[in-house]
Amino acid sequence: MLSQAARAFATFSGLSRDPKSFTELEQYNMRIVTRRGKMLVRGTFATAGLIIYLFHSWSTGSVDGLNLPPPSPELLARQSHIAEAFQHAWDGYSRYCFGHDSLKPVSNTCEDDFGGWGASALDSISTAIIMGKEDVVSQILHFIANLNLDVVVGGTQVQVFEVTIRHFGGMISAWDLLNGPFSHMVPDETLRKRLYTKMVKLGDILSCSFDASSGVPHDWVDPRSCRSDSGTSNTVAGIGTMILEFARLSDITGDAKYAKLAERAEDYLLKPRSGEPFPGLLGSFVGIKSGELLDSRGSWGAFADSFYEYLIKAYIYDSDSYGLYLQRWLLAADSTMRSIGSHPYGHPEWTLLSTWDGTHTTNKMETLSWFAGGNFILGGMVTKNQTLVNYGLSIADAAGAAYKITATGLGGEFVMWTTDCDADSKDGCDTSRSIQTADGRYRLRPEVLETWYHAYRATRDPKYREWAWAAFEAINRYCRTDSGFSAISNVNAADGGSKADKQESFVYAEVLKYLYLIHLEDKNVPYHVQDSRGGKLNAWVFNTEAHPIRIKGPPV
Repeated sequence: MLSQAARAFATFSGLSRDPKSFTELEQYNMRIVTRRGKMLVRGTFATAGLIIYLFHSWSTGSVDGLNLPPPSPELLARQSHIAEAFQHAWDGYSRYCFGHDSLKPVSNTCEDDFGGWGASALDSISTAIIMGKEDVVSQILHFIANLNLDVVVGGTQVQVFEVTIRHFGGMISAWDLLNGPFSHMVPDETLRKRLYTKMVKLGDILSCSFDASSGVPHDWVDPRSCRSDSGTSNTVAGIGTMILEFARLSDITGDAKYAKLAERAEDYLLKPRSGEPFPGLLGSFVGIKSGELLDSRGSWGAFADSFYEYLIKAYIYDSDSYGLYLQRWLLAADSTMRSIGSHPYGHPEWTLLSTWDGTHTTNKMETLSWFAGGNFILGGMVTKNQTLVNYGLSIADAAGAAYKITATGLGGEFVMWTTDCDADSKDGCDTSRSIQTADGRYRLRPEVLETWYHAYRATRDPKYREWAWAAFEAINRYCRTDSGFSAISNVNAADGGSKADKQESFVYAEVLKYLYLIHLEDKNVPYHVQDSRGGKLNAWVFNTEAHPIRIKGPPV
């Protein structure tokens, strides 16, 4: 029988038949034809009125048009509390470590783990813009204007993956936001020009990582010499998490070279030469010279996560050019539902995602993988397939369970689960213990909040907003310091255990942004993802660091 995700693809493609396998599905795929990455949709699929509507929506950056009641006082109060938390963390960073990559919020010392280019500043900018914090935005823009990208603190190289999603993504998002819905915020044209200049220069530096004859990028590059490191491999995520940022820079500048670099590298992942553990699902590492997969061990977590994330998001960004990316995402979704997802004993309504090693899976899931729930929901909304949305919601609900079982109400770094009842085990058949925390550290990661944001947008079920608010209150209770928010050692300790003196830049970029957005209604918010009420399509897409980027093609 046709699997759920394959059926979703058939429905989206307009197929009238019910093929018996995904291979047969491809044979019947007569409406979507991929040629050099271009998706050609045959047949009449829209009226003239719809075309005019989409063009208007695209040009204005909003497809809202909904008459919504004003937000409640409680909702406004929550927004204010979350914005205060951002300001609190920013003030600590600005006071003790501005210009460094991050603040250690217990000792109030500084860390330069990404080359000393102010990762926390650049990663904060889109959140500061969305929250309307003009003083913070101005401070960051002046910093960018004077940032010396030829100097690397503590070495000679920067990590391409991290700089792409944090610094580069932040610059691109700021450019789109400040030249779009927030154009009123920075009247100083000189600051915008300097932002553009530094954004292009950083794009050129990152482009130096593609110097191998294969076109596969290295993960470290020297910005002064424009030479990459001598490493022999890169991660699937390191290769597959550049398409959004590089394609957007090409469209902003009018220079196609950036997109071509990312597309050439991505081809090795879209058309793997050395086979796949499961159709559409890859291992973790790729050879620089050969472009071939080097292993079959993988997950929706570390080393590959944002590759899968960007497949559907590349299609959202430019549906006319990245049809193959959608097909590959649907194939990965199909294999995940067939072979990777499973349910803890007694809870068929919860889905967790196993790791894999070849054809074998292990019931262990790291916190990085929780984003997949939101990714399934996003893909299901775009392809108008409720099966995919529901699958993502079952992951979102499992995340809620993983948070509820801890003493702090925050989820640990790993969870494990049992799928079968074992009456002889110490837990017997206790369904309340079929999912357990396997690593109690809480590192202020955003993936659960990201998925709850998508779940709320897709359903308007208030439980997701309430779960997010409960998580925010727990973060304030257990992680807050005098200067920011610290990771903690044990979510099952009554006090959260010890504070790890670590606050990564994604606290500003993702954690506080997703918390804010889930409490922010639609009025004048064009960068929200589409929701369940209709009338709003995706005119923006979030990069993996939650920086909103204006899409190229018509909203989808």
